[in-house]
Amino acid sequence: MALRVLLVDDVDMVRNGLRVALCSEHDVQVAVAADNFESAVSLAVEQGLSLVVSELQVAGRPLAELVAALKARAPDARVLVLTSETREAPMRSAITAGACAYVFKEDGYSELLEALRVADRGGRFFSETIEAGILDQYAERIASRHGAIAAPITSREREVLARIGQGQTNKMIAKDLRLSVKTVEKHRSNLMRKVGLHNTAAVTAYAIRQGLVGEHLAPARAMQVASAPSPSMAGRATRST
Repeated sequence: MALRVLLVDDVDMVRNGLRVALCSEHDVQVAVAADNFESAVSLAVEQGLSLVVSELQVAGRPLAELVAALKARAPDARVLVLTSETREAPMRSAITAGACAYVFKEDGYSELLEALRVADRGGRFFSETIEAGILDQYAERIASRHGAIAAPITSREREVLARIGQGQTNKMIAKDLRLSVKTVEKHRSNLMRKVGLHNTAAVTAYAIRQGLVGEHLAPARAMQVASAPSPSMAGRATRST
């Protein structure tokens, strides 16, 4: 089944260039492109588009607005960031808002293509130029605010925690542990209550801090990651399998 991609950027050259490149791929169908968030949301809803590639800001509006609108009207759509922005704060905001991938325009076309395929499988993708050391620092900042555990974590909850840290969805965890999705959801809910965390990004950071994801999230292309902070020009990637 071909990937249905919506391109959102207020620069014509970017949209048209990507459209031409992606249309040459056998498994990619670029349905439409939009130069503003309103059009993007309408098109995503009307045409059932599952992958939305967007700049951090379009026509002066932040990505968080697009993500929120899509969650409300097209909840199955997944948002991927394609940007030249390298500062930590905008990136953290995008991931916190719900973006599942973060790719730099300087990284090249192949990075975007891989990100689309990973996102279509339910994974998360972060550019190779994101420095793992900064990711660890971000994890420490979050985990340090939530270090105390109200109740002991069971061995099964720990298994679930490790897999959340690797970016697995409830369905993937259920298959991996041979449990029902409802059972995984219950373990996940209990776990988040015990550690006092309320979103996947924070739980992932906690799992990293506890050493459940592996030192520095290695190896880069072997797993998904639920959150990442800041990029640098010499880093490593985190991938979904």
